[in-house]
Amino acid sequence: MQINTIMMEYLILVPEITLLLGACVVLLGGAFAAHYRQSLFYLTQTVLFVVLALSVAPFNSQARELFNGFYIIDGLAIFAKTSMCVLMIVVLIYSRRYIETHKFPAGEYYALALFALLGMMLMSSASHLLMIYLGLELLSLCMYALVAMDRDNSISSEAAIKYFVLGAIASGFLLYGISLIYGLTGSLYLSQLTLVSEAGIGIIAAVIFIVIGLAFKLGAVPFHMWLPDVYQGAPLSVALLIGSVPKIAGLLLALRLLMDGVPWMHQYWQQSLIVLSVLSLLVGNIVAIAQTSLRRMLGYSTIGHVGYILLGLSVGNVQGYSAALFYTLIYALMSSATFGALLMSERMQRPLEQLSDLRGLAKPYPWLAFLLLLLMFSMAGIPMTVGFYAKLQILQALVANNGLILALIAVVSSVIGAFYYLRVIKLMYFDDNDIRPIEGSMPAAHISVLSVHALLVVGLFFFPQALIQICQQVFS
Repeated sequence: MQINTIMMEYLILVPEITLLLGACVVLLGGAFAAHYRQSLFYLTQTVLFVVLALSVAPFNSQARELFNGFYIIDGLAIFAKTSMCVLMIVVLIYSRRYIETHKFPAGEYYALALFALLGMMLMSSASHLLMIYLGLELLSLCMYALVAMDRDNSISSEAAIKYFVLGAIASGFLLYGISLIYGLTGSLYLSQLTLVSEAGIGIIAAVIFIVIGLAFKLGAVPFHMWLPDVYQGAPLSVALLIGSVPKIAGLLLALRLLMDGVPWMHQYWQQSLIVLSVLSLLVGNIVAIAQTSLRRMLGYSTIGHVGYILLGLSVGNVQGYSAALFYTLIYALMSSATFGALLMSERMQRPLEQLSDLRGLAKPYPWLAFLLLLLMFSMAGIPMTVGFYAKLQILQALVANNGLILALIAVVSSVIGAFYYLRVIKLMYFDDNDIRPIEGSMPAAHISVLSVHALLVVGLFFFPQALIQICQQVFS
């Protein structure tokens, strides 16, 4: 009976085991067959599709704790893993041509992306603080290496060092909070932390350290200083990865630590999250207006969106959590499509690096400009795009839980943010420039996926209920 139980537990781990083996095979393929870049890409995508199918398989099963409480499989974990696999597939499709053009070692690149996904999947199902930390560090180490992938670029190297140093500080805060919890409670299991009844000064300090670590990892103000620099300095394909898939993992990290670990301390971590969210909303959207670099503008835009996610978390109930999850998924969808459009511009006469490069884009590249228009509308939360519904879900959760003032602050910051999103549209459609189209420069697979991706932000506006219901069901 015990052997059968152990076998069943390992069967649940099949997606993670498959991903680990696939990453090792891709890494070996890069070492011994470095010239077969296309084969490595298709091998990586095959691994991701297999992992996706294996992750979806137990979707309707009941929540279970495995390996003596180290690992949990529930609706939230399965939905997060599925979403991250789908996004990673799309991200690598966008990145393929960029990797080939810049002659990055394909085997190392794809293997690091798979190992990063493994770390995110482990975090999604971790029910033990040590497992959460190991998953987070696996993700972080892969991201540091990817940011420094362009070894001949001093800006990328500088961004990687900043990312590594500040990431190490964040990990230190998180680890110190975990050590305080262990010292005060004698347990690292999330399920046992909920049994603690007294919120002493030590536990409060531990939770504050954990919230600071989360704020660093998410890029919330005042722990945001690394994010715009990394967005600008990292290779564009890596900025695409950082701005999409890890955002879902970051939300899952916060949910596991706060919702599953210390929900009874909501009154303490709620105040911290409110301060972080308000600062992120205001600083992110206001400073983004002053940016001339397109990537730095998107970096500060991300900080503003993190503010919305933290507002949803601060509500502290199922409505707030589901709204935060829905917003995170939509933001990851919008961000990956936006960076996908920037990657496609690498094939143009002049890549889109500065805001001034957008002038007159609609004349030589009308379809690309139209897709960017849809994405900017959605980022701004304008109706007829799903970004409107994402912000509406957060506002409804706030108003329903006596957060009217916070909702008003969120609306004001959204209006401020609309300025720099609409400025992008103004530059593309109402300014003139000397951009000349290059025939046959746009890869068909890339533009096809990008078209479906960008049009999805409109389609989800008319049919958002299915995704909203899933986000609500995973918490029930």
